[in-house]
Amino acid sequence: TMNFRNSHFCLLMMSMSALPTFMKFMVVLVVSPLITTSIPCTFALEFDMLFQTKCVMEEISKNVLAVIDYEGFKRDSPSEKVPLSVKVEDPYGDVVYVKDNSEGEHYSFTTKRQGDYKTCFTAKDLQTAKTTKVRLDWKTGVAATDWDAIAKKDNLNAIAAELKRMEELTKEIHEEMLVMKQREMQMRDMNESTNARVAWFSVTSLLVCVGLSIWQLYYLRSFFERKKLL
Repeated sequence: TMNFRNSHFCLLMMSMSALPTFMKFMVVLVVSPLITTSIPCTFALEFDMLFQTKCVMEEISKNVLAVIDYEGFKRDSPSEKVPLSVKVEDPYGDVVYVKDNSEGEHYSFTTKRQGDYKTCFTAKDLQTAKTTKVRLDWKTGVAATDWDAIAKKDNLNAIAAELKRMEELTKEIHEEMLVMKQREMQMRDMNESTNARVAWFSVTSLLVCVGLSIWQLYYLRSFFERKKLL
C-alpha cells in the first residue's frame, strides 16, 4: 500500500501564470506563510504492480471532490493496455467505486467521510501483475475542479478565473489548518489524559510498595517475637 501527497504550492504557482508581475508578488507575500502547512495536492503516479493486488491510499477531508484517472498497460509495451479490477473504499471500508476488467477509467466522487480512501488494483493473475504498470492520477479539492468549465459558465476572463481559483485554494488551505488545529487539540487531550493516568499509576505503585513494606515489617516482627528472638 502506498500513500502520496504534495503541497498546494505547485498548484498555486501554476495558477498565477496569467497574473501581472505585481499581483504575483502580492499573492506570494500573502499566501507564502500558509504554504508550510503540507496540504495534499496530487499528481500522476506510475508504479509496477509486482503483486496481484496493489493499493494506493490518500487522506481526504469530508465533502471534497475527488477525481481518479487510471489505466493499466504492459511495462515493456505501454501502448498495450491491460484490464484490471479496480475498487475504491472509504475510511470505513464501504465501497465507493468498483469495476472489473477495466483498461482505464475517469471517475469522480464527493467524499462523505474524512480519512484514508483506498484504491486497489487487481490483475487476473500474478504473472500478469509482474509485467503490468499502472498510471494513476488522483486529484482532490481545488486540483480536481474543472476551472475552464467554470470560467465559461460564469463568463469570467483569465484573471478573474485565476483569482477565483486562488480564492478556493486559500479556503481549502484554511480548512486544512482548522483540521490540523482540531487534531492538535485531540493529541493534546490524549497526552494530558496519558500523563494523568501515568501519575495515578505511579502514586498507586508507591502506595502499594509502602503498604507491602509496612506489612513485611509487621510480619517479620511477629515472626521473631514468636521465635523469641526479640
